[in-house]
Amino acid sequence: MNSIESIMFHGEPAVKAQNGHISVVLVPGWGSNLVSMQLKSRQLELLRVPGSRGEYEAVPVLYGIPILFPPNRIADGCFEFNGRTYQFEINEPAEHNHSHGLVFDKRWELVRAEEEEGRLILETEIRSDGNDEILSQFPHLFTIRVRYIVERNILTMETTVTNRDASPFPWGLGYHTTFNFPAALDGDIAQCRFSLNAVKQWVLDGRFLPTGELQNISYADELMQGKTLIGHALDDAFMAAGSGNNEAVLTDDSSGIRIVYRCDSYFKHWVVYNDDANQGYLCPEPYTWITNAPNLSLPPELTGFRVLHPGESVTAAAKIMVEERMPR
Repeated sequence: MNSIESIMFHGEPAVKAQNGHISVVLVPGWGSNLVSMQLKSRQLELLRVPGSRGEYEAVPVLYGIPILFPPNRIADGCFEFNGRTYQFEINEPAEHNHSHGLVFDKRWELVRAEEEEGRLILETEIRSDGNDEILSQFPHLFTIRVRYIVERNILTMETTVTNRDASPFPWGLGYHTTFNFPAALDGDIAQCRFSLNAVKQWVLDGRFLPTGELQNISYADELMQGKTLIGHALDDAFMAAGSGNNEAVLTDDSSGIRIVYRCDSYFKHWVVYNDDANQGYLCPEPYTWITNAPNLSLPPELTGFRVLHPGESVTAAAKIMVEERMPR
């Protein structure tokens, strides 16, 4: 029942991989965005899928799983590191921030699509070489390769960043994952709960940038056990728990679907976004560094700010696991 095939998705070359449990659609030319993840037994789309090319291009970060390198906002698009000033594009003019990084809207290359020991493996890659738009903002030679593994009811994403430059550079990674919430098209938001294994919440200013202060989560118990998000608009940043499972869980009792989004210890932070709480989607976004980390006067152990030295590689992993129950 395993298969991998080349398809067209809204006029863009894509690859579809499926087994008996789930199917996924990956569009390399759209920032290596995995735009669809479907539970086959229910014909249920778990991710927010664009209905047209124009719909996607209007707000590409709100469909599928965009890859953020680096993640989220940088104040004024500017920071200093190792005696060098970096200036990123201001693409959030109202707040005068850079947002979402350098690779989510670039063309990636599909370098592997095959079955291996019952697992379906898709790999994409982007290199900064020859990409003037990237190099003008981040003048380093690097490669990012993402390995997507489809096995049973689990999607695994392993992202490897390699420094091919003569100089060290800071790196941060995130996924702007946009789930349908409720999962069922006719689902009841009152039967949906969201939980996150977090210990603190970052205080944000009017530009949605951390002030550097951490506070207790006023609804911590609910968030840990499963909180309804009715009327609760979110664009908030959290610090992941230091022990136990680093995961977000979406439960939709109306469809009987439970999604567990589990990340390794590189992902120290989560940003959670759902617009005004009435748009039918929820974005739990795991980040290796917190928003604006290069500009925060805080220990790297707290912010997640990390440096990759010449010749070094680092791999960060995340899993999305889909569980089925009887609908209520």
